[in-house]
Amino acid sequence: MNGTHRGNLMAALVAWLDASSEQQRRMREIVNLFSDRDSRDELGIGQIRDALSDTLFPGTSTLFTRARYMLFVPWVFVTAHRPGQETNKIAARVDKSERTLISTLLQQSDGVGLIGKEAGAALKTLPSNFYWVALRQYGILRVPSMTRSDVIATGIGTPATEEDQPYVPGAWSPTLPPAPKDFPENTDTGFDLSRPEAEWLRDRILEGAEGSLLAHLLGHRPQPTSDHPWSDPATLSAPTAVREQLRHARLFSFTVNGASLLYNLLLAEAYDASDFDRVDGRVDDYRLRLSEWERERENLAGDLHSWDRDDFWELVQKKNSRMAGSMRFMNEWLDRVLTDGPLDLADDTDLRSLIANRERRKGAQARLRNARLLQSWSGAAGTGRLTYRWGQVRGILTDLHDGLERDDA
Repeated sequence: MNGTHRGNLMAALVAWLDASSEQQRRMREIVNLFSDRDSRDELGIGQIRDALSDTLFPGTSTLFTRARYMLFVPWVFVTAHRPGQETNKIAARVDKSERTLISTLLQQSDGVGLIGKEAGAALKTLPSNFYWVALRQYGILRVPSMTRSDVIATGIGTPATEEDQPYVPGAWSPTLPPAPKDFPENTDTGFDLSRPEAEWLRDRILEGAEGSLLAHLLGHRPQPTSDHPWSDPATLSAPTAVREQLRHARLFSFTVNGASLLYNLLLAEAYDASDFDRVDGRVDDYRLRLSEWERERENLAGDLHSWDRDDFWELVQKKNSRMAGSMRFMNEWLDRVLTDGPLDLADDTDLRSLIANRERRKGAQARLRNARLLQSWSGAAGTGRLTYRWGQVRGILTDLHDGLERDDA
């Protein structure tokens, strides 16, 4: 699939999706990851990855860019509301406001993390779609089950005008910070959170992500360049239960990476055998990387041998109990690679068969069966270590900590 066709496919998918359900939010993440060759779910372990991501960082998404979007989105709806106006007209105002916000942020920020920076007002999928799950999780949206249509119909609430008239709550938290004057034509500070805004968001996230690594990191600033959550010093002081969750995530990331490397070795061998020549030298490269993985496995022997896999699966299944196929595949892989003694991963017949069979479950979309798809292989498919949305979460936390440290209370 060439870049143009892939881009058209992604645009069509995104245009179809509406983030009014968790399933559709997951599909958006899949579309987003489609363009990242080191993050694609080639071996069908995405359910496990997502369960761990949701445990560590509830309410987050790979689509996150900046924390202040969690205020921009409700402000768009609040400022677009007009009492007594037809819902379709309010919906049009919401859409227009989100597109106007793009132009405003281009002028009032450095553009880092701006959704629609390139497309501008022609953007097909707006930020409210990406952040809806967070608004639900953190109680920013008053009733989590509300869709965009529900919010437009509910409005911003009706204050009581007489003593015997009750206050009618709106769609959003009643403590939502006020929008800047003339929003969305003005944001005051671009993506920079004021200290009161950061404190408010911190409190909402603490409530919606209680007991998680995300909640811990709201009080412990991560380093801006750490590659993984387990390599950041801020995670060392997390509660014991959270550190154990992070340990599960780290060991799973390492072990499944071996499977990904072996998968790519099989692709490289099949690619060369088919006399394709757009990429070369990958067979030797993956054999070297597998040897390095095996040495790392020896260094991690103590951790791997003490890994409580029953506890790991219990943790994962709390988030998603329907992943029997993924569990079966991973347990077969782990049973073999966590044994004592040397392991020749690149040439282990049983493991090669395990990976090949897992790939062939894709049917006509399996690269090992489909010459056209094999020819389009870029040389690396899903070879990166899982980091569980760490890049996105670290950026959101940086925004929050920057705001909390400002002198504008």
